[in-house]
Amino acid sequence: MGSSYQTILTTGNLVDVCAGVSVSEQVTVIIPVAECRWAVVPAREDGIYAETENLAELLSLAQGAVAATFDVFDSDVMVIKLFRDGRSYHEYLSDQAYLIEIWDDDDNEILVDLLGRPYPPGVSPPSGAYGADPAVFAALSVAPIDDAELGAALRRSGLRAEEHHHAILHALNVDCGPLAMSYEEAAASGLGV
Repeated sequence: MGSSYQTILTTGNLVDVCAGVSVSEQVTVIIPVAECRWAVVPAREDGIYAETENLAELLSLAQGAVAATFDVFDSDVMVIKLFRDGRSYHEYLSDQAYLIEIWDDDDNEILVDLLGRPYPPGVSPPSGAYGADPAVFAALSVAPIDDAELGAALRRSGLRAEEHHHAILHALNVDCGPLAMSYEEAAASGLGV
């Protein structure tokens, strides 16, 4: 079994980040990862999964703020969703070929990717990353940004999901460590503000 975690990278000032967290009423640790960039690490519900999308929506409501959720699943695949003005505006999937089984109301098996896109029997999903546009991620970065490095990091394959996550964060010029922590690790780190 691999590594699974859910975290948020958000931009803006600390007052706005704290306000968004307060409205969410979620238990989190906020850790600075670069100038005006913050890792928000929520506690997992029932010790299994940390809800990040509603919190990212709230964090992105501050003027000029952008928030990105990172969901690493069992070291196999990563989903990133970007939010601005309280709405999702971009989705990224590290491996479109990674499918899970779900069942419809008639108990028929359906294969879907982690963005929820279905693939009927006999239809193969595309390979590689989806949404690997470096320009979309630029708002999260700290200058100077190397577009070629970020593009390569977004399109990389053959890495464990947490290594892929690290490569993307490194290309954004933010501290990678806090964005790969569980809530318990973040709380114990003493790095929270």
